[in-house]
Amino acid sequence: MIEPISQEHFSALKRYAVLQNGLRLAYVQMGAPNSVPILLLHGFTDSARSWSLTAPYLATGFRVIAPDLRGHGNSDKPEGCYTIPEMANDVRFLIDVLGLAPTHIVGHSLGGRLAQAIAERWPDIVGKIVLMSTSATLRERRGWLWENIQVLRDPIDPESAFIREWCSGAMPVEERFVTHVRRESAAVPARIWHSIYYEQLAYDPSPLLQDISATTLILRGEEDLIATEEHQTEMKDGIVGAEFISLPGHGHNPHWEDPEKLADLIRKFLVHRR
Repeated sequence: MIEPISQEHFSALKRYAVLQNGLRLAYVQMGAPNSVPILLLHGFTDSARSWSLTAPYLATGFRVIAPDLRGHGNSDKPEGCYTIPEMANDVRFLIDVLGLAPTHIVGHSLGGRLAQAIAERWPDIVGKIVLMSTSATLRERRGWLWENIQVLRDPIDPESAFIREWCSGAMPVEERFVTHVRRESAAVPARIWHSIYYEQLAYDPSPLLQDISATTLILRGEEDLIATEEHQTEMKDGIVGAEFISLPGHGHNPHWEDPEKLADLIRKFLVHRR
C-alpha cells in the first residue's frame, strides 16, 4: 500500500537549489538518495505538485526529483526569459547541482518539450526520456487556449471558468489535489502565462527530433485536445525508435487521472526497455 502525499503539507516538502545562473529553484525529492534518479518535469503553469499523485509509486525504486520550473510554484519568477532553451538550461544546471547525471527524464506537456531540448543538446546527462501529453511544436494561434490567455490579467481567479477547465481531466481527478492545483496555476503571474505561451509559439525544434538518441516513450491520452494526434505522429516519426502508448479515455493529464497506472507504465519502460 502506497502512502499518499498530503496535499495540505506538500509545499513543506520543498528544498531549494541555487543554480549557476543565480536562479533559485524549488524541488521535492523522494525515494532512496542512492537509487537511479528520475527527474519529473511539470507542465505549463503547474508545479512539482503535478507529480504528487504519481511520485510515491515511483519512489519505491528510484530517486525522484520534481522541480518547480522558473516562474512556477515556489521557484524564482524573474522578468525573463522564458524560452524553451533557457528553461531547459535551468534544468541542466539543476541536474549538475544535485549530481543526477545521467538521469531519466519524464516530462509532461511543457516539461516534455524541455525534456526534448535537454536530450537534443546534452545527451550525455540523459538516460531514457518519457514524453507525456506533449509535442515538438505548439502551433495553436487561435482557439480556446489562445483566446483565454490573451485576456488574462492579475489577479487571476482560481475559481474562474477558464482555470477550472484548464486544471481538469477527461476522467475524475481527486478534488483535494485539483483545488491546490487551481490555486497554484492562478498564482502564476499573467505576464508569465503570456511570456511562456508566446515563446512556445515561436519555438520550432521539429528538425532536431532526429538528434534525440535517448530511448524514448511517448504517452498520449486519446481525449487530449492540446497534444493532438498530429503532434504525436510528428514526434513518433521524428525520434528514431520511439515507443508510443495511447491511453483510451484519458485527457491531457493522465498522471492526475490514473497515477498508479501511469507510474506502472513509466516504471516498466525505464526498467525493461533497452
